[in-house]
Amino acid sequence: MSPITFYTTHWSVVLAAKGDDSKARVALSELCKSYREPVLRYIEFTIKTDTLRYYGGRSAEDLTHDFLIQLLEGKWFAAAERCEGRFRTYLLGAVRYFLRHIREQALATKRGGKVVYVPMLDDIPQTEDAIMFDRDWAQTIIDRATVLLGDAPETQKLLPWLTHEMTTEDRERIVAELGKSETAIKVALHRLRKKFRRRVRELIAHTVESDTEIDAELDYLIQALTQ
Repeated sequence: MSPITFYTTHWSVVLAAKGDDSKARVALSELCKSYREPVLRYIEFTIKTDTLRYYGGRSAEDLTHDFLIQLLEGKWFAAAERCEGRFRTYLLGAVRYFLRHIREQALATKRGGKVVYVPMLDDIPQTEDAIMFDRDWAQTIIDRATVLLGDAPETQKLLPWLTHEMTTEDRERIVAELGKSETAIKVALHRLRKKFRRRVRELIAHTVESDTEIDAELDYLIQALTQ
């Protein structure tokens, strides 16, 4: 695999420029678009737990849209250096801050006040919501990597066994459906798994600050999927 180039795309660009140039804004926009689903799921979980009245009756879709717009506008970006180089960690901290800010604003208005100070957390405790966010994030990585494998008929037939071993019955069925030998199927599956792992690593690379963090982030996300 060719080495991944950093400081030209995605999170490393955003951190280097602190979101203040056009390339950084495009990179941040791409990240937000790609990882919108974990944010949406997190907000859905939170408003069910906190009750909707704290959020002015707005839907999770509306809140997610507002959050991402504010993020792209550069709100709270000064806290980016606290995220240990990972966009995943920064995004969770930012969405927690956003929701807490809305709750505090609602309470302040109810009390007749207008000024609210909501501190940004320096770390992310491994509470139920954080574990859920990381699991959704990991699944998003897997789903995106799977899409990048393409839609060739052979690929689609072999997708269920990217992370599982074929039984004898499965193998015989695939051999019959694809009209290939068992050896050819084994080789094709081996190559597909290698391509899948490469795609996963490339996607992770875009969300960390340097290539030295890829392996640790990959190990963590595998753990997250099993929690």
